Amino acid sequence: MKIQFNKYIKYGLFSVCMAASLSACKKHYEQLNTDPNEPSSTSTSFLLSNAQKYMMDFTWDEWFNSRRGNQLAQYWASNQYSNESRYAFRVGVTNNYWSYFYSRPLQDLQEIIRLNETAPNDYIGFGKTENQIAVAKVLQAWLYQNMTDCWGPIPFSQALQGAEYPFPKYDSQKEVYTGLLAKLDEAINAFDVSDNSLKGDVIYDGDVVKWKKLANSLKMRVALRMADVEPTTAATAVSEAIASGVFESNADNALFSYVAGAPNNNPQSEDYKTRNDFAASSTMVDELQRLNDPRVGFYYAPAVNSGNYVGEVYGLSEANAALTANDDISQRNAQVLAESAPGIYLDYAQVEFMLAEAAERGISGAGDAATHYNNGITASMQFWDAQATLSLTDINNYIAQATVDYNTLRGSESWKKIIGRQKWIALYMQGIQGWAEYRRLDFGILQAPADGTLEGTSIPHRMIYPNDEQTLNGDKYAEGVSLLGGTDNLDTKLWWDVN
Repeated sequence: MKIQFNKYIKYGLFSVCMAASLSACKKHYEQLNTDPNEPSSTSTSFLLSNAQKYMMDFTWDEWFNSRRGNQLAQYWASNQYSNESRYAFRVGVTNNYWSYFYSRPLQDLQEIIRLNETAPNDYIGFGKTENQIAVAKVLQAWLYQNMTDCWGPIPFSQALQGAEYPFPKYDSQKEVYTGLLAKLDEAINAFDVSDNSLKGDVIYDGDVVKWKKLANSLKMRVALRMADVEPTTAATAVSEAIASGVFESNADNALFSYVAGAPNNNPQSEDYKTRNDFAASSTMVDELQRLNDPRVGFYYAPAVNSGNYVGEVYGLSEANAALTANDDISQRNAQVLAESAPGIYLDYAQVEFMLAEAAERGISGAGDAATHYNNGITASMQFWDAQATLSLTDINNYIAQATVDYNTLRGSESWKKIIGRQKWIALYMQGIQGWAEYRRLDFGILQAPADGTLEGTSIPHRMIYPNDEQTLNGDKYAEGVSLLGGTDNLDTKLWWDVN
């Protein structure tokens, strides 16, 4: 990645520690490890640091990303405990993450907003009021989009207001998406880019210029995801985002910079120090090899016994998965599981593929589709190329292949398939996003589980609501299912999934 484990870590809180005094560094770690719900004195910087870490820890860990996101996108395959790859997801895990998202990061971010709105002078020392509120809204929008794209209708307009709404209603996905655009617009319009006094910011170390770019880039993602059902609204929002300024290079990537040693190391590293539950999926490995794509070596390791890249067949039963020795198939590359591997909120490669799509949709200001497509591939390769082994010539030669060249492919394939395929490859490790783009752009490639599904009929269109909602918020849950427009199962399509 040139992941740029070293280059881009400067945008995180931890690199500030390295340049600061030992006492200051200790203070940053204490901030991350302090319970923001019971501090000795409330600090919005504590709330922000913890919200950022909770968000990434919860969406990047074994249970939500490995056993769900990375398998739903077929980046990984289970080589043991494989029921999740056949869509038998554990009920308790669903309950836990739904609860975690609302009660921890979303609630912490809402508290930042509340404190700054009710007593701004008490918290001005942690950053300009407008910027604190705007950053909190951007992060809320990011997490809410992930949630609604998993479940569909969710508590949104009445969420995080327990005193007034102890049993919050579900909003339709259209209402949630409309609310996300409004929330992001509020943030974009409020940012004061001349002030960089924001404290507790692990992602950008208080750089508000980059926060505004993230807000616009996220706005573009939200808008494009609804483009097939609300094309006019989407086009307007995308044009506004481009004009206001989106990511321009990998230096803008929104990353959470982990460091060696628990509890601040990458959760993937912590989860798999002594375990090996997942291997490379044949779905991804076969596609990368078909395209002669060098990222196969950035994402995965050669199989020990053959020295070749060999994917595990996706969706095997536990009995059949156990028949293949780990040394016969490719495992995940060590850089993916490194303690300091960053978690990705949103990256430049994704933005370039969004701009390519916007150009194909004829949206004002988007530019040329092929140019942005090429930029997206280049950005992805340079990000993941930890040892800088690829020259620009190498990348351009890859792009020039008939199986990759945009204009060549455009003669026989839809832009959705061409852009979608490369975007899916670039979204490696961002499993929820890769799965969302599969559902929206319909680029194929993903396969039904080899040994059949244990739940649902094929590749899921959504996740099932947590059982706790039926028990604890039953009336509103029933309303949510009615807004879904179908049964609460894996096969019901979301509002934006119309093709």
